Amino acid sequence: MKAKNRERMQNFRSKLSDFQREQYRNHDAAARKRARAASKHQSKRAQSSLFEELKESTDDKKVLLQVDYTENFTMDQQDAIQSAYWNTRMLSIFTAHAWCGANNYSFALVSDNVTHDKYCVAVCLNNIITKLKQYLPDLEEIVFFSDGAASQFKQRYLLQNMTRMMVEHTLKLSWNFFATSHGKGVVDAIGGMVKRMVWQEIMTKKQCRSATDFVCIAKTKTNTIILDEISQTEIDVAKLRLEQLFMATKSVKDTQKLHSVIAIRSDVIECRIYGDSTSKWTVVSGFYSLKAKKCTIFCPTRICISISEK
Repeated sequence: MKAKNRERMQNFRSKLSDFQREQYRNHDAAARKRARAASKHQSKRAQSSLFEELKESTDDKKVLLQVDYTENFTMDQQDAIQSAYWNTRMLSIFTAHAWCGANNYSFALVSDNVTHDKYCVAVCLNNIITKLKQYLPDLEEIVFFSDGAASQFKQRYLLQNMTRMMVEHTLKLSWNFFATSHGKGVVDAIGGMVKRMVWQEIMTKKQCRSATDFVCIAKTKTNTIILDEISQTEIDVAKLRLEQLFMATKSVKDTQKLHSVIAIRSDVIECRIYGDSTSKWTVVSGFYSLKAKKCTIFCPTRICISISEK
């Protein structure tokens, strides 16, 4: 009898222990979830505040540039036959808005290429930077802001290309990312505006069958948005130019945790969790499959990460 009671007690304790362990696991999971939510909220507030501060501090030497891809535009036709639905083509529209102190500039770059890949982004950025240097001869610095879309912006290739553009254009360049799901802004209005204007013309039986047609129609409706076409030839040239550079770029660890990156030189970037953070980026070893090193020339207290393989 005593043996049976002892066995029952052991079974009860075993079940209680399993229950307690499960409770601890649930508690830890909930705690981690709360920590992630708090971190996201902090990044959202920090990046939004930095964005507003930068808008107030821009001039003809320092520019704040927000960029994004708008939703692809479907080239439909008025009074089209039913089967035309299955052969409808689309256009991509890269939008940007530059705060330059007294003067602001809006851009919409249209292309028949809808891949939104790293080469398309590189061509669009180069196009906009070249135009800004023409409009602002004293330009010294550009601070980019975008959402965290990994297929377009938040990736090792863009960070590598940013350091290359810094050297090519002799500018100070940095890139900031909004917190997840908080990247909406004036660029979305630019995309919506140009698509609406062209769509209204299509409804009057204007023909829009290519990026060239889209740009021509849009230019007749607005002179406040700088419109240009990105051709497939430009994208192919960029691919030939950048393919070897991108192939040498190492994979990035914990890229999605980054919200601020500064180009230091052709193969070095400076990373922060968010723009105005005073803390160092804690992921040091293996960030680009290379060792992190302290930058004693630019700032001894910050961590600089080498991008390309030495």
